[in-house]
Amino acid sequence: MTQKRFDEYFAKAVLEYCFPKRFTDLRIADKPDLHYGNEIGIEVTNCTPGDVREGFVRCRRVQACGELASNCDLERIKQLKAVQITERGLIWNQGTYTENIENSPLQTFIDAVACKVEKLNNPNANYAELKSYELFVNSALDIADSTGIWKTLSQLLSRIAQINIQARKFDFVYLTTINQSLVIFDMKQGFAYIKHLYNRLEQMEKIAIDLCRGVKIE
Repeated sequence: MTQKRFDEYFAKAVLEYCFPKRFTDLRIADKPDLHYGNEIGIEVTNCTPGDVREGFVRCRRVQACGELASNCDLERIKQLKAVQITERGLIWNQGTYTENIENSPLQTFIDAVACKVEKLNNPNANYAELKSYELFVNSALDIADSTGIWKTLSQLLSRIAQINIQARKFDFVYLTTINQSLVIFDMKQGFAYIKHLYNRLEQMEKIAIDLCRGVKIE
C-alpha cells in the first residue's frame, strides 16, 4: 500500500462523509486523482514531511508490538526526532506556530498548494478537462494550537488566493489536521470554515486502508 494511494482513498472517505449531498461515489482516477462524474476533479496530496510520515509509521508499529517492538524501529525513531510516543498519543515536534504563517509549520501547506497549482496548469501534465477542480491536502498540522485560529485561517485563505490565480483554479481547498478536523477553503466565495470530526478521522483512516487492500466496505 503506497502513501499516495492511501491518501486518495482517505480523501474519498472524508469527502463522501462530510459532503454526502455533493459526493456520493468519488472514483479513483488520475490527473486529477478523484473524479465525480465528468464535472469535478479533486487532486490529492500530503504536506507532511517525509521524515515525519516515517516517524508516525514506525511509532504506530512500536505501539502495536509493545515489548516485541524491533530495535530497528526504536533506533530509527530516535534518529528522526520527528515524532514521539507520549501518554497523550503520538506527537509531532512541529516547531512554533507564529502569527507569520510563512515562518511556521503552516508553510508546508502553502508550499503544497503552490506546487499543485503549478502542476494543474502545466500544459504537459495532461489533466482531464473538467468543469471544476478541487484540492485535498492531508496533513498532521496543529491548526487548533495556532495563535488566533480565525486570524490564521484568514491569512491562509488570503495566501492561497494569491497563489490560485492561473487559468485553472481550485474552487475548494481542503486541509485535514491532527486535531481531527477538516478545514474548508471556499475559494469562490472567499471564506474558510472548520468541520470538527472528532474520532471519525481515525475511522476513515481504517476505511482507506481497507479500500487500498481491496476490502469491500459495507
